[in-house]
Amino acid sequence: MQSLATQLPLRLNPQDVYRFDNFYFQQPELKQLFIGLEQSECDFIYLWGHEPCGKTHLLLAATEHYSKRSLYLPLAELVETASPEILQSVEQLDLLCIDELDAIAGKADWQEALFHCFNRLQHSGCKLLVAATHNPATIAFTLADLRSRMATALVYQLDSLDDNSKQQALISQAKSRGLELPEDVAQYLLRHYSRDIKVLMSVLQRLDNASMVSKRRLTIPFIRQVLVNE
Repeated sequence: MQSLATQLPLRLNPQDVYRFDNFYFQQPELKQLFIGLEQSECDFIYLWGHEPCGKTHLLLAATEHYSKRSLYLPLAELVETASPEILQSVEQLDLLCIDELDAIAGKADWQEALFHCFNRLQHSGCKLLVAATHNPATIAFTLADLRSRMATALVYQLDSLDDNSKQQALISQAKSRGLELPEDVAQYLLRHYSRDIKVLMSVLQRLDNASMVSKRRLTIPFIRQVLVNE
């Protein structure tokens, strides 16, 4: 089974590059965990944190990196477009990544389906990565059994990105596109355009396209020209 990262109508751009080598790890131990996940005995990881902190990036990177028998499920989108039946038979996978877990709070049918899915995964050996805004103790699940299952995970809180982290994330993402983004240019984008990392990544994509067409490096004058003309 292939990743749904390009099959589902995600709010992601196909030019975005989600890999471990362009993720800015603020927690070194988390980097070691993800890079060695295939060989690790850990089969259930719960990531949580307020935006922006990179949860979706990590889940997509894991989905693409480890196996074709992997799947990424964005629950906030799926609860509006699909049914809980999508969680059936996923135990046949090697890796299941479930994003936006908070989206099923208050949705009894989805919680019940995820509870049974979790039990099947435990028997099959499929690794599970989940991401949420809240930690397992405070997530608003009405199904007590599901809350108890979530509490068995290896839990990591991801810190929100400060300006320096956003700058490094931009530089890493640019490098993965074959671009050199000098630090002063990254700082300029944060100071004069946006501090929202999602907006910044969208800007970087536009600059990537403009740089390719004009065959120019990413300098502050060039960025001013591109952004003013849009």
